[in-house]
Amino acid sequence: MAGENLTAPFDLALDGSSFFGIRNIGVAQCLCDHGPIVLSNAQRYGGISSNALIAAVMATAPENIPSYLYALYDIVDEVAPLPFGALSAGFDFIDRLRSALKANLPSDAHVKATERLYVKATVLNIVDKYNSVSVHDVDQGTSSSIRTKGPKVFEIGDRCWKIGNEVEISRYESMEELIEVLLGCIYVPWFPGWSPPQYNGRFLGDATLLQTSNLPSNVNFSFGTPNKLIRISPDPKSRATMRDKIACGWVDTTGQRFDISALEMFRTGNGLYPPPKGHLEAYYADGYEDATRFLKFYHCYVENQKGFGPRHDRYAAVHSVEDLR
Repeated sequence: MAGENLTAPFDLALDGSSFFGIRNIGVAQCLCDHGPIVLSNAQRYGGISSNALIAAVMATAPENIPSYLYALYDIVDEVAPLPFGALSAGFDFIDRLRSALKANLPSDAHVKATERLYVKATVLNIVDKYNSVSVHDVDQGTSSSIRTKGPKVFEIGDRCWKIGNEVEISRYESMEELIEVLLGCIYVPWFPGWSPPQYNGRFLGDATLLQTSNLPSNVNFSFGTPNKLIRISPDPKSRATMRDKIACGWVDTTGQRFDISALEMFRTGNGLYPPPKGHLEAYYADGYEDATRFLKFYHCYVENQKGFGPRHDRYAAVHSVEDLR
């Protein structure tokens, strides 16, 4: 097999959202089982949306990856029979995830994660929905393919939220603050019963709220240099479905129209109404295979009896070197 060699040290970024992130748990477990060269030389981890939580476990307690996976499966089993999924009365999705994080992150996780775990979120601002709207705030176009520059405002329950800028966080003063930030990475302000997490006095939301691409895209982090950043994530072209290519336009409370990624809309739906457990197990196995291909390509796959074995005897160099860095 054609391949390349890796040069330490490494940084590792995980992107994607919703329960689709279980694919990256498969990646993480494969790296633990067969890629000790990568993990032992990993300096920093980056994560966005649900993958920020996976990156946190990898950065602070990689031995707990299986336990975290089973905690997610338990949540899926609890959500599956509910009439309205995670939106059912009496079910607190955020609280379930908080419990899963507390059970799988060490007590000093905030110390281990500081300047080692970089996560992205979106700032959410409470605004007065009765404020007057300026000319610049109103959409001047007629097509949903036009994204306006005005504020993006959602009225949820008795509150009105404006989507602010993207932020990258890498310092955590306490375990509680770390968990609050991680929960902010997956929060969407569309449900009145869920209170948004806070960090340094700011409300946080899922960074994918700012994404308008109709195909999965790479996320850039501030750490490292481009040739030292290892990206392990599904190939957008081979994993996309027809529904991921839909362009959606929304009209907010100011009357303006703006784009929102249909891909992220459906990913959010998968978070509230998780796919069948069998599908999630397939995501995990596919992620494990993605990492196997990656490690084989870079000649750093360690043969042993752990986890899943390779699906193929030989692997073609299906990725370019730049795709894998």
